[in-house]
Amino acid sequence: MPGEELHVRGADYARRAKLWLDNTTRVRASWLVTDQFGVDRLTFSWPFATEGFSFDLGGILRGEGLDNQSFLTEVKGYSTPGDQGSHYLSYLAKCYVAVSEHPGNAQNFMWITWCPFNVTNWNELCSPAKVREGVLHERGRVLGTEDHDKAETLINGSRIKDVADRLWLIVLSERQEKLVISPEELGELERIRRKRGQS
Repeated sequence: MPGEELHVRGADYARRAKLWLDNTTRVRASWLVTDQFGVDRLTFSWPFATEGFSFDLGGILRGEGLDNQSFLTEVKGYSTPGDQGSHYLSYLAKCYVAVSEHPGNAQNFMWITWCPFNVTNWNELCSPAKVREGVLHERGRVLGTEDHDKAETLINGSRIKDVADRLWLIVLSERQEKLVISPEELGELERIRRKRGQS
């Protein structure tokens, strides 16, 4: 698939993920990295690299247990597992950096995909061990060394656990995207919330 087509496809899946999240009624506000408002909130710098990185989507959650918590999201519009496993390791390293730089803006990390991956160790994908593997995968950009043993000594163990505790894995499908309330119902719910003084 040509690069421009991939870019358009990726933007479409990010938009669809945003719409789905918004329609769960648990999102107070959300923005895409392509939004003027979103780009600054979703862009970070690697500690030991000149280039930066960004998340596709972010926002603020609402409701019991999540109220006013921030989220950062990576969206993958894959129809097969593909190379998601490698991308996921880089994503975990990005989460580690985000917690280091802006812990208040990185309270939840969501990986939203349309196809499961690494299914033989699916139950380990949100573990501290997997986060550590991700940081080591990007050790040059995160820790400033390519030496594996030295990198191990530079990892912050409590930050690894923080990231693991904040991870969400969400697998969507085209049919599942329809299992949300309608725009009209969402509008009515927002009116009720405003009437009650809730936002």
